[in-house]
Amino acid sequence: MYQIAICDDEKKILEDIHSKVKTALDKQEIQAKYLCLEDSRELMEHLKEQKIDVLFLDIDMPYFSGMDIAAYINDKWLKTILIFATSHDTLVYQTFAYRPFGFIRKTHLDEELEELAERIKKELFDRKEELTILKGQELTRIRIKDLVYMESEGNYLNFHMKDDVIKVRETLGNMENELMAKGFIRCHKGYLVNGDYIEKLKSAEMELKIEDEIEVIPIGRSYEKEVRKRVFELIQS
Repeated sequence: MYQIAICDDEKKILEDIHSKVKTALDKQEIQAKYLCLEDSRELMEHLKEQKIDVLFLDIDMPYFSGMDIAAYINDKWLKTILIFATSHDTLVYQTFAYRPFGFIRKTHLDEELEELAERIKKELFDRKEELTILKGQELTRIRIKDLVYMESEGNYLNFHMKDDVIKVRETLGNMENELMAKGFIRCHKGYLVNGDYIEKLKSAEMELKIEDEIEVIPIGRSYEKEVRKRVFELIQS
């Protein structure tokens, strides 16, 4: 279930946006929990602690403006789908630097939400199939089905793809949280593997089949029971 947040300092407008956004996303069969906030300080705290999948954000607010919050999202490389909601069309041009997913005019919610909801649905679906990583100074999307396993190396991870290896400054714990629901298995303190590539399980190692080659990955003693359980669950599904 997705987390949708809406932040606007005017309560009546906030309630109106919430009602119409929910109707539009329900029509797209997007299951979500909604968080409605009048205070931008609460939104900022929430962003620090929890994931927000889609954010409808007013631009002109006290304490933190919409652009302040957008800057934070960009600085922290959060994957929030950001949509500015505004009554002031002239402010839109000032937000381009923050690479928002879209804009919506508060006075044209009924006309503009339907198409926007379709785009949101497509983006959420695409993100299920892809993983966004920070390669150097660039955000790069990789196809999850082409990611065979990840190997920890100090403060970095080596993403072993079917035909490439990408080195990224990231932690295995973060990747485990993001990919466990997508068929990945933590088999060792230094390895996270894509269950689709497992060819054979042994007591202390597993074999991954990549095209016509076999890659051997260790299984940590403390992970063995959970690995076998997860593999069985994947086979059953």
